[in-house]
Amino acid sequence: MYRSKSSEMFSIEKTTGKICYLLSARQLSIAWGHNPLYWSWKPVEGSRFAEAAELRTICWLEIKGSIKSGMLSPKTLYKAYLKVKIADRAYGLDSLPSEVSIEVGNYKSQGTVYIRPPCRRNGKASCHCHCKPQDEWLEIELGSFYTQSDSDEEVRMCLKEVKGVHLKGGLIVDGIEIRPKLFQEASTHGP
Repeated sequence: MYRSKSSEMFSIEKTTGKICYLLSARQLSIAWGHNPLYWSWKPVEGSRFAEAAELRTICWLEIKGSIKSGMLSPKTLYKAYLKVKIADRAYGLDSLPSEVSIEVGNYKSQGTVYIRPPCRRNGKASCHCHCKPQDEWLEIELGSFYTQSDSDEEVRMCLKEVKGVHLKGGLIVDGIEIRPKLFQEASTHGP
């Protein structure tokens, strides 16, 4: 892992030689993220950055990030993941699905996901989170996109749950990771 700034990291994916990028929670636009009534900023074990954002309580959850496609490898299919932990005291994160999206130019990838992992949802709904038991960080897939060879467009990534009026809390945000979609994954599931 290489740091380009204290709030960003990049690396080279070993099997493809393509660039991976990680934006810290501080690099993201988090609705009410600077208000200590709603979010706290603190060191979190296992985070790759000095601090992460922990949701105290809120009803409007919206987390956005962006990067220029020129920072990534050209002619590459990428996926973006929101890196999170769920605190023991978490609540309201499984009431409604969150909307996820990625936009690049005229292209838009969108879907819905539940934030809580499947083991805590009792099989009632599908979830696209991938638990990493060794450090308890989850990856919420935001979508995929393709980088052109001659463009430097803004890639806009988002997770939001703004339709419910219920309170949510206990979500810990490390950042957004952007990495190449592996060939086996691409050929099995399509772009």
